[in-house]
Amino acid sequence: MRRNSISTRLAIVLVLVVTLTAVAASALIFTRLNSVLIESASTELERDTEVQATKFVSRIDELTRDTLLLANTPPIQGIIRASRDGRDPLDGSTLQSWRERLEIIFEGVARHKPDYLQVRFIGVADGGRELVRVNRNLKTGAVSAVAQDQLQTKGSEPYFVSALARKPDQLYLSPINLNREFGVIEQPFVPVVRSATPIYDQSTGEIFGIVVINLALERALRELTSSGDVRRNYYVTNRDGHYLVHPDPARAFEFAYAQAQPAQADFPLLKTLMHSSGQSLSKVDRQRQQVISARRVRLGPASSGKNVYAIVSDDFNDITLVSRAVLKQAALLILALAAAALFIGSVLARKIVRPIEKLAESVGNLDVNNAALQIPPSLPAEAGDLASALQTSLAAVRDRNDKLQAKNQELEQFAYIASHDLQEPVRTISSFSKLLHTRYTDQLDERGQKSLTFILDSCQRMQALIHGLLEYSRLGKQAEPEMIDIADMLQGVIADLNTAIENSKATLDIGPLPTLRIFAVEVRLLFQNLIGNALKFSRPGIPPQIAVTARREHGSWQFAVTDNGLGIEPQAREKVFMIFQRLQNRNEYEGTGIGLAHCRKIVEMHGGRIWIEDGIDGGSRFVFTLQELSAIPGHKEAH
Repeated sequence: MRRNSISTRLAIVLVLVVTLTAVAASALIFTRLNSVLIESASTELERDTEVQATKFVSRIDELTRDTLLLANTPPIQGIIRASRDGRDPLDGSTLQSWRERLEIIFEGVARHKPDYLQVRFIGVADGGRELVRVNRNLKTGAVSAVAQDQLQTKGSEPYFVSALARKPDQLYLSPINLNREFGVIEQPFVPVVRSATPIYDQSTGEIFGIVVINLALERALRELTSSGDVRRNYYVTNRDGHYLVHPDPARAFEFAYAQAQPAQADFPLLKTLMHSSGQSLSKVDRQRQQVISARRVRLGPASSGKNVYAIVSDDFNDITLVSRAVLKQAALLILALAAAALFIGSVLARKIVRPIEKLAESVGNLDVNNAALQIPPSLPAEAGDLASALQTSLAAVRDRNDKLQAKNQELEQFAYIASHDLQEPVRTISSFSKLLHTRYTDQLDERGQKSLTFILDSCQRMQALIHGLLEYSRLGKQAEPEMIDIADMLQGVIADLNTAIENSKATLDIGPLPTLRIFAVEVRLLFQNLIGNALKFSRPGIPPQIAVTARREHGSWQFAVTDNGLGIEPQAREKVFMIFQRLQNRNEYEGTGIGLAHCRKIVEMHGGRIWIEDGIDGGSRFVFTLQELSAIPGHKEAH
C-alpha cells in the first residue's frame, strides 16, 4: 500500500510538474505572441493608413489637375473676348457659341468623372454670376448644362472670393463641408470639396472670373477608411480636428450644425501629431486596450499646407484573437499531458518535462523582428501540437511581412521594365527617320524636311528621357555604404565641373564638411546635380556664387547648396523634384528634368529629406539632410 502511495504521490507530483511547466511555457508563449501581434498591428495600422492616404491624395491631385486643365481650354478666353462686344474679334464666334463649346467640354469631363457634382465658369461681373454651369443629378447620375436663366450669382461665396485672390494658374482648395443648394444643406449629406483657379483676361491682364469644380468626397472618404479588416474603427477629421467620418454617423459633420467636440479629446495622439512635423504617429494604449495610428493626409498641393487626418484603431481583443485560439488549444493539450502523466509514471513524466522546458527556452529566445520559432526535436505529441499551433500563428505574421517586401520589389521592377520596354519602339522610329533623312530628304519640300527634323529631335529627347528613367530606377541598386570624406568627394566633383566653372567665372565657397558612412556614388551624383544646376541656371552676365555648408542637427547632418542664380518660385519648389518636371524652356537649357528627382531619391535612401529656400540675391538654397547608414534601420555596421 505504501508503494502504491508513493507511486500515487509521485504521479501527482509529476502531474503538477508537467502541468505547471506547461502553464508557464504557455504563459510565456502567449505573452511574447501577444507582444508580437500588438507590435505587428501597430506597424500594419501605419501601412493601412499610408496606402489609403495615397489613394485619397491621388484623387484630390486629379481634381486640381482637371481644374487647371479646364481653365486653359480655348473657350475660356473666347468667352472673355466675346463678352466685350458680343462677338469674338479673332474668329467671329458669338458669345453664345463659345458658351456652348465650353458646356460640351465641361459635360465631357463630368461624364468621365462620376464624383464631379458641378463644373462652372463664374465671372466677376453682375455680382459673380455663373457663365457656364454643368450639374450632375445625384439620383440618376445624369450630366447636363444649366440654362442661362437658371444660373446663380456666387459673388459672396467664400471660395469665390478666395479664388479671385490667387495669381494665374494658382489653385484654391476649399475646406471639406456639406454641399448646399440655395444655402440649404442637401439631404442626404453630400460631403464636397471645391477646387478653383482664377481666370485672367490674357489681353488686359485683368481678373475676369474663376473656374471651379465641386467634387463629391463620399467615395474618396470611403476609400480612406476601408481595408480588408472590418473589425477596425476608422475616423477622418479636418485640419481643426472636427470629424468628417466617424463610426457613429451622428458625429460626422456635426460641426456644420453645432459646437462639436474635436477628435483631440478622444485621441490625444492626434493633438501630438498636429503639433509635430511628422506624417504619422502610432501608440499602444494599454489603458484603453487599443492600438491607435494617426496620419496627416495632404489635401491638394503641398504648398497649400492643407491637410486632413486619418485615424484607425484596433482593440486588443481583436488583435489577440489568434493567440486566444491558441490558448484554448494549449489548455486542452495541458489537460491531456496531465492525464497522460498519471498513467505513464515517473520515468515518462521526466521525459515529457524536459522537452517542454526546451520549448519554453525557444519561446524565451523568440526574436520579435523575426518571428520564427525553432521547435526542439523529439517533442511528445501534445507539446508538438502546441508548438505547431504557435508556429502557424507566427508564420501568418511572417507571411504578411514577406508579402509587403514582395510588393516593394514589384514596384521597383515596374519602373525598370516600363522604361526598358519603351526603348525599342523609339529606336525603331529613330532608325526609320534617319533612313528617310538620308535617302529621301531631297524629295521632301521644306515643310516635310522640318517635320522630319522635328521627329529626329523628338526621338533624341525621348531616348534621353528613357535613359534618365532607367538611371532613376537603378539608383541605389547593389550600393554598398562606405566611410567617405565629403570634402574630398567635393573636390572630385569640382574637378569634373572645372570647364563649366571657368567658363562661367564661378566662385565656390566650401565650408567644413564631415566624414560619413554613405552610398558614395549616389551622394557624389547628388552634389554634382546641385552644383551643376547652380552653374547652368545662372543669371546672364552675373558670375555664379555657390556656397556649400554642413552642420549637425538632431542626429543627422544638414547640408545646403546656395547660389545667386535664377531662383525658383515658392509655388514651384515642390514640383521641381517630380520626375521629368522642368521650369525652363528646353531650347534654352539642356536636360531631361530628372536630376532633382535623382536628388530626392538619394536623400531618401539616406533617411533624409530635401527642400528649397531663398538663396543669395534671389537665387536658390537647396537644403537636405543625410543620416549615416549605420543609424538607419536596415543599415548596420559590418563587423
